[in-house]
Amino acid sequence: MKFSTVSDWLDWQSSVHSQSIDMGLDRIRSVYNKLISQPLAKKIIVVGGTNGKGSTTAFLEAMYVAAGYRVGVYTSPHLLHYNERIRLQGEPVSDESLCQAFDQVETAREDVSITYFEFGTLAAFDLFQNNNLDIAILEVGLGGRLDAVNLVEPDVSVVTNVQLDHESWLGDTREKIAFEKFGIGRANKPLIFSDDNPPNNIDELVAEQQLNLLQLGNEFGFAIQDMTWQWWSQNNKKFGLPHPGLKGEHQYRNAATALMATECLAEDLPLSMNHIRVGLAQCQLPGRFQVISEPNESIIILDVAHNPHGIHTFVKNLSSLHKIGNHSVVLAMLADKAVAEIIEALKPAIDFWYVAGLDVDRGLSAKDLQEKVLQQGVNAEDVACVNTVTEAVNKARSKLEKHDKLIIIGSFYTVAEALPLVIGNGN
Repeated sequence: MKFSTVSDWLDWQSSVHSQSIDMGLDRIRSVYNKLISQPLAKKIIVVGGTNGKGSTTAFLEAMYVAAGYRVGVYTSPHLLHYNERIRLQGEPVSDESLCQAFDQVETAREDVSITYFEFGTLAAFDLFQNNNLDIAILEVGLGGRLDAVNLVEPDVSVVTNVQLDHESWLGDTREKIAFEKFGIGRANKPLIFSDDNPPNNIDELVAEQQLNLLQLGNEFGFAIQDMTWQWWSQNNKKFGLPHPGLKGEHQYRNAATALMATECLAEDLPLSMNHIRVGLAQCQLPGRFQVISEPNESIIILDVAHNPHGIHTFVKNLSSLHKIGNHSVVLAMLADKAVAEIIEALKPAIDFWYVAGLDVDRGLSAKDLQEKVLQQGVNAEDVACVNTVTEAVNKARSKLEKHDKLIIIGSFYTVAEALPLVIGNGN
């Protein structure tokens, strides 16, 4: 084996390919064909979309695990540990299993250059094909059509929504991005779409690819009630559903989307109402409107939202909470995001800003972020420029008073650095 630890494997993988992102399936397909000799699972669901992919995947995982099926999940990125990306029966795979899978990928790779993401995707596929899974749930990394996950043949495809993000790779209009994301669909197979404001070319894409489109509001939907909520499709209805374990009004949409996917596979992988209720209620996913209480009755809210659509959704959810104290934010972002639009969306909800830098590829420095915040009309006296997320979180927490809220947002990297500081009140 080339390396004996996950960290050594990952350090090396970062240097194998000249680019961190290199979209396309030609290079990786030859490795996939050598590595994968049997189905990843009896059934496969592929989940794409701009926002909500991780939450929808988590709801699916929770329901199928509750039912006792053998479940494999591949998702990205991770927050604290790389192993979070590949889960079996709801648990991250072990270091030993991951290293063995990496070694299998390296053997199959020979002289083909693949990216860090592609390496991990193939490792997940190798683990899944060797675990006799009932279902594999695969989250798309970027786009869809040219993403490594699209090497597999899904039984059901999901596109949560189509918004502007990653324009450098996917295109600068929602129609161009829809073309990429709908590339995970397969002819005559279900493609579930839960965007209530579809791009203009959806009908064209569906016709060209001969997709069996199941669209929220047409083929399925939901209604929220005081104590429960209900879901319906053309062939079924489910009443008395518990409120989703993931917080925020948008999570009903993600849960409804997940339920439609399970409905498509109900003949082969049936779920009882008890399995559905347990899965929906117990579903947890760090960094999605995650609320942590501080000892002085202030709260911290962490969210990985990093594009305008995600930020608008966050602000809407935040507005549903009573505003008694002050709202402060620790904001750190990647430079290639729609920074000005995100700041503008956050402005009405924030009293004080702690802007921090991200010391990662494409990370925006604290100074540059401060300049962008000021350019959006935020008063200079309401902005503190701090070098790192860690420093910003520690400074912000020291200022929290009773009923204040501290928001930590802007990137997966932001939440990943902050989360260990605030879990269990930092103990």
